[in-house]
Amino acid sequence: KTYNVAFDEFVMYHFENRDFEDRREFVPTRERALYCERLNNPKNQMIFDDKGETYKVFRKYFQRDLTEVVGWSAKSTEDFKSFTEKHPRFIIKPFNGGNGVGIKIVDATDMGTFEEMCAHLKTDYPSGFVAEELIKQVAALSAVHAASVNTLRVFTVRFDDRVEFLPFAWRVGRGNACVDNGGSGGIFCALDDNGVVVSTADEKGRFYDVHPDTQHPLIGFQVPKFEEAKEFAAELAQVVPDNRYCGWDLALTDDGWVMQEGNWQGGVVAFQCPMQKGCRKLLDDIVKELGV
Repeated sequence: KTYNVAFDEFVMYHFENRDFEDRREFVPTRERALYCERLNNPKNQMIFDDKGETYKVFRKYFQRDLTEVVGWSAKSTEDFKSFTEKHPRFIIKPFNGGNGVGIKIVDATDMGTFEEMCAHLKTDYPSGFVAEELIKQVAALSAVHAASVNTLRVFTVRFDDRVEFLPFAWRVGRGNACVDNGGSGGIFCALDDNGVVVSTADEKGRFYDVHPDTQHPLIGFQVPKFEEAKEFAAELAQVVPDNRYCGWDLALTDDGWVMQEGNWQGGVVAFQCPMQKGCRKLLDDIVKELGV
């Protein structure tokens, strides 16, 4: 209660070893949302929370197909059928939720007829879902953990005359998970200004020098084409001008960086956790300069 943190945050930030001033420097999830509300126009929330709307606004940055099954209407089901004929193996994401919950890869060839597949999916997704063409990441990132698309989280802050970045984070999946979210067991990797991993941690506060499943080195790993990712994220930050703060999840393919999703309240846990350092002063300085 004193620090407004959830129990999992108390654990991942190792508050038991910190004094009062150090603990107050960390921005918990509840307070991070308040910063975002000051930095962003509330009307933009649905652009990012509604995956279909996100696709409409940022389509050219996705570089892949996407379709929505909304309430299993006849039109969206027919669109879904056309999508599966083109992409028999795809990924499903629920309309609501977070931390990778409900996201899974589907192979239509293993699910009988189209009607049989729909009957099965209706059980788990009665209101529908978003279906996306799979992202094929570069070999260098698959070598670390092949089951998940391991994304770069780039936090941008758009000022009137420039775009600046918060600390960078790279996320890596664990086990058989097809997502790299920390809430699904993934590992957060903090990067230096050159895109090299300098520290890592998961949401249980455990640290890793190498990936625990693949034994691939994490500390010292260079994220490929890092400068291109920064340029890509800076361009994304200009698409919705009055959305000043955003966390972009970027995936690297053989054809370059693509947008996986945008988070208008992107969680700073992605870099606070592996750095074991709070960012309150950083956010306070941003809010002060912007006068919001």
